[in-house]
Amino acid sequence: MNSKLDEQPKVKLKTKRHNNRTEHARAKSSLENKLIYLFIFLALLPLIPCVYIINSLQLELLSSSTLLIAMIIPSTWAASRCYFYVMDTLERIGLQLDALGNEEFNSWHLAEFDSGRVTNLKRDFEKLSGKLVDKRFEYMHNESFLTEFIKELNLPILVLDHHQQIYSANNAIETLVKTPAITLLGMTAATLGLTFENGKWQQSTDSQLTQRFEVTHHVLKRSGRNYQLLVFFSIEQQLRANEKQVWQRLIRVLNHEVRNSLTPIYSMTQSLQEIKANGPLTPEQEKLETNILHVIEKRSLQLLDFVENYSAFSKLAPAKLSLVSPNEITQRMQAIYPQLSIELGENLLDFSADSGQLEQALINLIKNAFEACDGNERAPQVQMQWQQSLQGTKQHTLINIIDSGQGIANNENLFVPFYSTKAQGSGIGLILSREFIRNQGGELTLKNRNDSQGAIACLSFTTDKQVRD
Repeated sequence: MNSKLDEQPKVKLKTKRHNNRTEHARAKSSLENKLIYLFIFLALLPLIPCVYIINSLQLELLSSSTLLIAMIIPSTWAASRCYFYVMDTLERIGLQLDALGNEEFNSWHLAEFDSGRVTNLKRDFEKLSGKLVDKRFEYMHNESFLTEFIKELNLPILVLDHHQQIYSANNAIETLVKTPAITLLGMTAATLGLTFENGKWQQSTDSQLTQRFEVTHHVLKRSGRNYQLLVFFSIEQQLRANEKQVWQRLIRVLNHEVRNSLTPIYSMTQSLQEIKANGPLTPEQEKLETNILHVIEKRSLQLLDFVENYSAFSKLAPAKLSLVSPNEITQRMQAIYPQLSIELGENLLDFSADSGQLEQALINLIKNAFEACDGNERAPQVQMQWQQSLQGTKQHTLINIIDSGQGIANNENLFVPFYSTKAQGSGIGLILSREFIRNQGGELTLKNRNDSQGAIACLSFTTDKQVRD
């Protein structure tokens, strides 16, 4: 045990020695050391002829010393001056590069050189400085243009610095928070009720913004720091636009349905008044009067049914979920529609649904499927298919109502309330059926068949495995 502990300091010592040797080797490979070795060699080079002269002439010690000093001092001075000039020039080049890095676009560090290779290098620095100046001006111009452009946009936009403080705000932000932009500068994003969570900006519950927004952000680089551009897209405006569109379509359909009922009633009332105004009624006129009143009564009842359907749609009861059996549901549907063809998958399990609302939706859809097949030369073909699958902890149940009718001609108005392509249709059946299914956490979709003529109504339910078990 002790031997292993003793080996650890030895390993550290070896590593330290290796690092020292590496640093020493790096020091030897520096330009300064190479120049020093070269200039020492040049400074001592006159020793060779001096030694030769001393040996040849057999000079005394004083004469030999004088000769050595006379030869070595000038060469040493020249070598030291060469080293100084080289290092000074390199130092000036380094200062010039630092100046460019600090956006100082001049070449005064190399000003004393007016010819030679260093002068050419100075000209290269000047060209590079000119290009950097042009690029800087272009960047500043683009940034200024972008800043002014952002200010004029009606879309609220904020720019945050690397401390998540407001660096810039456009006029739309000023209008939104009713605060001048100059006051907003330096405030943190949290002050406006903005938080950064899960990689995106969101509004907090105490946000100063008067509307709900979806916030998108983009990272900008400036002077080596990251800035964030926050763009606010109003959710409420989109919801209002969608709501307005829905109401416009709803009013258009309501106008169509109500006018279809009231126009003939008004016309027949006018006719009846004209008959009454001409004196006592003949037997034929009395019979006509009875028919007119009967038609008015029928059309009024249809209008009342229309209003009742709307009331049923607006007062949909909450679903009472429980485990329902596919086999029991299919048996009841078969009893109501004997012509219905039913295809059950294998080993179907109970799933969570409101049996009453589900059966009501199925009745509406099956009825629509048979009505869609009216007019076909062959017997109407309507089939109900059941399928189930397990994916992890989820159980998926699909119910398809397949018909052989003419298919869906107008998908756009398919689920518009009170819209119907049938002569006696109320336009409420499909939308009410979909609400029944959505009320239970499911979904209803309709589409045309790909294999042949007809349409498919697909009901899908997803049940947690825990609920099923």
